[in-house]
Amino acid sequence: MKVADEKTCMRFSIRRPKLPSSETHPEESMYKRLDVSAWLRHLNELGQVEEEYKLRKAIFFGGIDVSIRGEVWPFLLRYYSHESTSEEREALRVQKRKEYAEIQQKRLSMTPEEHRAFWRNVQFTVDKDVVRTDRSNQFFRGEGNPNVESMRRILLNYAVYNPAIGYSQGMSDLVAPILAEVLDESDTFWCFVGLMQNTIFVSSPRDEDMEKQLLYLRELLRLTHLRFYQHLVSLGEDGLQMLFCHRWLLLCFKREFPEAEALRIWEACWAHYQITSIFSSVWPSWPSTGTMSLSSSWPPTRCSCTLETWPCT
Repeated sequence: MKVADEKTCMRFSIRRPKLPSSETHPEESMYKRLDVSAWLRHLNELGQVEEEYKLRKAIFFGGIDVSIRGEVWPFLLRYYSHESTSEEREALRVQKRKEYAEIQQKRLSMTPEEHRAFWRNVQFTVDKDVVRTDRSNQFFRGEGNPNVESMRRILLNYAVYNPAIGYSQGMSDLVAPILAEVLDESDTFWCFVGLMQNTIFVSSPRDEDMEKQLLYLRELLRLTHLRFYQHLVSLGEDGLQMLFCHRWLLLCFKREFPEAEALRIWEACWAHYQITSIFSSVWPSWPSTGTMSLSSSWPPTRCSCTLETWPCT
């Protein structure tokens, strides 16, 4: 192969043909994306969610239309309970806004010594991260964008709310999509609290949490891809550390897939349908280039890989 003088880039992509019905979940094609009309059918006259199990199932298989993510995500992230009425949710929002304001006031009322420690341990890193998080997204694009400052406040206030976790690099990547969909700063904060507490992903870079996730992944590989697992074993301790997977787990695959597909994965996991632990059950197959199917007959049997080169711009 002739290599041009100009600088080139390489991309490795995985392409998967359409799965036959024998390799997909029998109910996978039965559910369409949850749209406004389907969502409203799950709400009674008081605004309570009915047939919660069926709703989670529909989200797991079909996903959520972008136009209603901001309304549905707070339920999946345990900010709203499915039994709550519309009036109760509005009352909760008022209460939680007050609590959020108190958290922020606590941060702004630090003593000089407390502030120096907070700046060193938290704020310095947050300030660096937020200005480079999702800046290609129209919601965060441009200098002096108030949404970037809103994301900054959420992360700083979370570190005050939960000092045991504080802030670690990667959290901005998790909160940014929620803010872009939910829009309200206080609501986003409490959704983020739910994300950190209740979702499948252990969104923490602490060694013990990451090792727990890698333990699940090693076991999954041993059960489904024994040959690859044995190859990792043959590499010694370095192979089983699986350093190439850390970002997958820490950022919940956000940078491994196009944003639309990454958020679709998040929704499926947040639905908690047929999932008891990360990587441990049936996932829907994702229909586009660059995705894998973890279906009932996983591992995939037909997959083609390509290595492409093109000039850098």
